[in-house]
Amino acid sequence: MLEIQGLTVAYGGAAVLEDFHLTVAPGQVVALVGESGSGKTTAVRTVLGLLPPGGAVTAGSVTLDGRDLLALPPKAWRGLRGREIAMIFQDTGAMMNPIRTVGSQFCEYLRCHEKMTRQEARRRSVQLLERMGLPDAEGLLKTYPFQLSGGQRQRVGIAMAMAFQPRLLLADEPTSALDVTTQAQIVQQMLELKRDHGTAILLVTHNLAVAAYLADRLLVLQNGRVVDRGDREEILRHAAAPYTRELLEAVPDLRREPYV
Repeated sequence: MLEIQGLTVAYGGAAVLEDFHLTVAPGQVVALVGESGSGKTTAVRTVLGLLPPGGAVTAGSVTLDGRDLLALPPKAWRGLRGREIAMIFQDTGAMMNPIRTVGSQFCEYLRCHEKMTRQEARRRSVQLLERMGLPDAEGLLKTYPFQLSGGQRQRVGIAMAMAFQPRLLLADEPTSALDVTTQAQIVQQMLELKRDHGTAILLVTHNLAVAAYLADRLLVLQNGRVVDRGDREEILRHAAAPYTRELLEAVPDLRREPYV
């Protein structure tokens, strides 16, 4: 489904992601693991055509079902984002307009991608928020983003990203702002999306426990380059790169058993 070949991305002439290669098949979960600044978020933002100002692709290709994403015009992106490719942002609060209610933004998002009335969009919004375990979803739609906790905003963003059962879900640290119980709930819903709709997931995380539970394949990044790649068992039990082994050693042990 998704194929990235030789991707290099630079900011102000300095490369932050170099010679990056990745393939994701339908229904597959691939995790990008590494420390902050290793290039994980840059990779997924490039897939969705959302590099920040100053960021530019200097080499390589990104294709979805053979379609060159780097050459898409804005109108084509509008039809692709949300329905075929959706993204859970690390900081959902930064994604939302602070002077508009959650409900107005959620309903606008739904109506932008599917023909429905305002009432239908509102009912759908409530259903999606309730699936995320948010109490009083009807009342939450009347609030502004700054009135919500970080975890609540994150769950709103996850609900929006999963609304149309996208073919490819880009998840940038989707559970980092959530408590452990809610993390487990969100992880299960992502797995259900994969199982029921064949959604492929490209996951960015520094949490090896989440990566080990969710992913079929893992890529380990350091300083903008892939230093290790393989299936879950290969990486967790027989890591080749010293950096990968350092990450694994940093995971807490419970009763002398690795947490992952």
